[in-house]
Order: sequence, then C-alpha cells, then structure tokens
Amino acid sequence: MAKWWGFGLLAQFGVFFAAAPAAADVISLRADDWCPFNCSEAKKGYGVEVAEQVFAAAGHTIQYQLAPWSRSLEDCLRGEVDAVIGAAPVDSPELLFGDEPIGQWDSTFVVKAGNSWRYDGVASLERVKLAAIIGYIYMEPVGQYVETNKKNKARVTQVGGTQPLDQSLKMVAAGRVDAAMESRAVLDYKLRQMGLANSLAIAGGTRSGPIYIAFSPKHPKARDYARILDDGIRAMRADGRLKVILDKYGVGDWK
Repeated sequence: MAKWWGFGLLAQFGVFFAAAPAAADVISLRADDWCPFNCSEAKKGYGVEVAEQVFAAAGHTIQYQLAPWSRSLEDCLRGEVDAVIGAAPVDSPELLFGDEPIGQWDSTFVVKAGNSWRYDGVASLERVKLAAIIGYIYMEPVGQYVETNKKNKARVTQVGGTQPLDQSLKMVAAGRVDAAMESRAVLDYKLRQMGLANSLAIAGGTRSGPIYIAFSPKHPKARDYARILDDGIRAMRADGRLKVILDKYGVGDWK
C-alpha cells in the first residue's frame, strides 16, 4: 500500500521524462455482512463501492471479503488484513480512523409483530431475551448490558458467523428470542431484503454515532490511506458520485 504520488518530471540533458508512478497496491478489506454498508462479495454494499472508487483513482485495488466480525477485527489489529469496514472508535482505540465516516450506527431493536415490548432504557431489557452478535459492540447502555449478561442464556443468546443478523432476525421471527438489535439503516435494509418487514416491528433504539473504514495500526502507510479515503469521500460528495451510489441502496447521505 502506498499513498498517491502523482507524476513527477525528470530533467536530463534538456529532455523531460515522466517519473514512474508508485506501484499499485491491493488493500485487503474485511467484515461480516452488514448491508447496506457492506454486503455480499458480489453485491458489495455502498461503503465498499465508495472505497473501490476512491482507491482506484489513486491507483490501488480493494480486495473485499466476508469474515466473522470478531476475526476481522483481530486480524486487522494484528496486521494480517489492512482494513475493516463498519468500525467505530469504541471497537478499538488502536485502529486508525480518518475524519470522514461512511455512515451512522445505533442500536435499534426489532421484535415480532404484535409484541408490545419497546426499548425504554436498560431496565426494559430485563423483560426480553435478546439475540446479540459475537464481537459486536452496541451503543451504550445496551453494550454494557450485553457484556454483563452474555453468559446468561436466559437473557442473551450469542450469534456468530458471516451473516449473524440474518440468523438473529430468523430467530426473532421463529420465537426463539424476543428481540434482536442492529443499526437502523441495516435493519431497514435487511427486513426488506428478507421479506420480514410485515413480520417484525421496530421497537425503539439508542442514540447514533459515526462508523468508518478503519485501517490496521500495524501498517506503516495506514495514515496515508486514511487521508486518501477522506479526500475521496469529500470529492465524491461534492460532485454527486456519492449520491449515485447511495441511491442504489436506498440510503440517504449521513451529512
């Protein structure tokens, strides 16, 4: 991975030659399925599409693959992959974040249609059995509740894999758990995609915060790539290319 150097000029014997550009790099990007931010390896998601366009303009390639979130995060922190998508600063203080987020996250709850339960602070969680995704950090105070009760199967059922939200929503629909939680943008997309918009209902949620593509602290050029991404997102917003991608996924700009 290298930052974009552009083209220089070399003067020799009165003749100018263009210097060779820096070698193109392949940037490995990992996360579990978190559509519409990042989806399957075929559909990608708007965040992956934005990253591909930004880094292609700088001469680089994104290699995007799905992997369980906990493993993706650990591999990124160790330097075995270059970046993760859908990260928040609370995921790890070691990750390197730029200034431009790729969206907003929160913890919004979903229950089976007809269930009258609604999230009304942490005390209300004691009345339901939750599905919580392994390795995820939830917006507070929900995150602390999950951490405290993750071994209490009467209150929290932990779900893993590369498509844990799909599994969680199916569990709610089948009555195996009372509620699941995810970012509102992700829930809205998934309920439509899975045909569950009439079977499940939104049941309140927490405040929201920004999410990012974050880079490995082990990579010496991570700051260069964060700067490229920041500049690219700003340029795509300014000239309308960002809106074109977001419209494909039915998502509005977060700024």
